[in-house]
This record gives sequence, C-alpha cells and structure tokens, in this order.
Amino acid sequence: ERGPPPGAARDLAALAELDEAALLAGLRERFLQQHIYTDIGDILVAMNPFQPLPLYGREVSAVPPAAPRRPPAAHASPPPLPRRSPSGTGASRP
Repeated sequence: ERGPPPGAARDLAALAELDEAALLAGLRERFLQQHIYTDIGDILVAMNPFQPLPLYGREVSAVPPAAPRRPPAAHASPPPLPRRSPSGTGASRP
C-alpha cells in the first residue's frame, strides 16, 4: 500500500504520489500523531480530535477581561434580501 513517508509533512501536496490513498494515509498518520491541522496546497484540513489537545497555552487562549466587543465582520452577516415589486412589473428594488 502506498502512503506518505513516515512523519508525514504538514503540506501533503509535497507527496511524490498525490492520490486518494496517499492523502488518506497522510491524514491518518498526522491524526494519530495529534496533528489536527494539515495543509494540502492552499487548502487547510482541520480534523476533530474528539478530545482536548494542549495546542494553545494560557496566554494565547485567555481573553483579557476588558477586551472590547467588536461588531460582527461584514462577511458574518447575510446581505439584505431584495424586495420584490408587484407581480408582473419585471423589476425589483433593493
């Protein structure tokens, strides 16, 4: 069975054979090593480990008590739906 070399690289696009079997073997190996983030070229694959992992220290995960609340990002809110004109006019307005 073909697969990635031992200690699969973080970017699986660097594999000599880039097929389904090699990708799955690389993802499996990284998952078993508790590496839940894997790049495949410009794609980031994140796997749920189904357990807490010590990926981030307290200084990274702690939120300062006086952190200001920001409004949601523009991409977080759906755009308004267009309103339809009366039937038969063929026009719509924002």
